[in-house]
Amino acid sequence: MFDSRIERFYATIPETQKEVLRDFDLSHPQKILDVNGVVWSYFDSATDGEVLLLLHGGYADFKMWIHQIMAFEGEYRVIAPTCPALPDATMKAYSQALYAILKEERVSKLHMMGYSEGGLIAQCFLRDHPAMVDKVILAHTFYPSSQSRYARGGFRVFKIMPAFLTEWLFRTLARPDEEELQSDLSEWLAWFKGYFKELKHNLTKGTIITHIELMKDFVKNYHFEPGDVSDWDGDMLITVSADDVVLEYFDGLKWLYPRAEHHTFPKGLGAHSIALISPGVFNRRIWAFLE
Repeated sequence: MFDSRIERFYATIPETQKEVLRDFDLSHPQKILDVNGVVWSYFDSATDGEVLLLLHGGYADFKMWIHQIMAFEGEYRVIAPTCPALPDATMKAYSQALYAILKEERVSKLHMMGYSEGGLIAQCFLRDHPAMVDKVILAHTFYPSSQSRYARGGFRVFKIMPAFLTEWLFRTLARPDEEELQSDLSEWLAWFKGYFKELKHNLTKGTIITHIELMKDFVKNYHFEPGDVSDWDGDMLITVSADDVVLEYFDGLKWLYPRAEHHTFPKGLGAHSIALISPGVFNRRIWAFLE
């Protein structure tokens, strides 16, 4: 089954990378936990070391972190959940589920990296459980804003359509940003294209609506101020790319978190998806911050 999936989505990547995917799939099984009637799956390296919680982007899953999991699991205990379809798709429900997973795994202190949509839940979780969080990386993300496209209701059509039509339309319309595809020097660009195709193939109406509702809840029902986490004594890093679609929010994030370190990656490394397309460059900056 796995080989057929590779040939369907990753046929153009080098054989050495196909072996990486095979090995990763076999050596990184997921745990499951029922949280209020919803089954959550998550990877837990169960290794010694400080905990690093990885929160994936919208419409993605924990495997978007394949490069980071392999890089950091030797030094850290890496926990990487996949957000399922949620009947109550709110930041509060998401944060509560994360807390339940961490409680199940007896985690009381952690570092946390949220990417894109994962950066939204990271900001909410930090406010819900500041005492648990030591270091935070807000990677290529944004803050609650009425200017966000998710605040304008343009996705309402997906909710009223039949499931098959919602899934077909989303798979047809969703595509990588042009800036992401201009990273011709990256050895992982072909893998990224395959991963994007696989994600679209696996999306259901439930997961599509969940991610839309999560981001709508964030931009409509949350309001952050610089003083919100003034009592939190941890460290924060904010990252973005110079050709990133969320670059317009970068100055606002720096204003919200004035004590944070911040880093702008140059153009041509993968834009919004640099962690997937140019993982070596991205990981080096994360290592420098964590250590």
